[in-house]
Amino acid sequence: MTSIQPIRSKESFSIGDLSDPICIIGMPGVADIGKFAIDQLIGIFQAKKIYDIIFYGYPAGVIVDQSMLSAPKAEIFFWKDDDRKNDIFFITADAQPMNPREIYELSDFLIEFLNGFKMSFYVSLGGYPIKNGKVGNPSIFVTSTSQKYIDRLVEKDLCSTISKGVVIGANGLIPSLANLKYHTEGIVLLAETSNMALMNENMTDLNASLKLIKVLDTLFNLSLNIDFSKKNVDNMNQNLEKKRKELESELDVGKTIASKQEKGKVLYI
Repeated sequence: MTSIQPIRSKESFSIGDLSDPICIIGMPGVADIGKFAIDQLIGIFQAKKIYDIIFYGYPAGVIVDQSMLSAPKAEIFFWKDDDRKNDIFFITADAQPMNPREIYELSDFLIEFLNGFKMSFYVSLGGYPIKNGKVGNPSIFVTSTSQKYIDRLVEKDLCSTISKGVVIGANGLIPSLANLKYHTEGIVLLAETSNMALMNENMTDLNASLKLIKVLDTLFNLSLNIDFSKKNVDNMNQNLEKKRKELESELDVGKTIASKQEKGKVLYI
């Protein structure tokens, strides 16, 4: 039996003909910035789950939420663009796999799986730890498989460049491997956050997540009308903290993803 199994959603539906589909990825990582952004986008678009991805490389435990059991998994959601510009696939997960080989294995599987839908572009979302304290208005940094996308985003004053570093985990591997294997272009958007997130696994940075959503809104002309008031952000933060504590009490997520800096390099997730 294969160690990775895609399971079709119970609410099965026909995707139909696709319009220039793109994939937006937000896996767990520093302050869960990318994952929270994806979770919000899934809710905003009311995207429908099309697949759960079960992987034997996930932590050997199950999640309990309101007495309901669920196995750790990756999830693929889909939103159909009625204007036929860009259909969107969203990818997130409960955890990253336990070791580097398994992260590669899952990333490669997702690339092969999504290639069947003729993906035209990949966007990954994550965090960019800096030495400063609390970041009030986080900058967004971009790295890409093509210089033209970097130039375009910098010229629009949406993003800044990264001189050197490493993007750890599936957030970086998926667009990179997709470009290597299928010549599909992609970018990684990283929201500035305090490096305290590297030392505190319970830290969240919703401002960074919401800034990523704003940049995506501008980049793809999504016409999102979202209330990011302080009150709503505080409410979202409280709900997220509650869910995080419940998850941590039941599931010991892998700590093998690098959470320390190498000499002369900065690690981003």
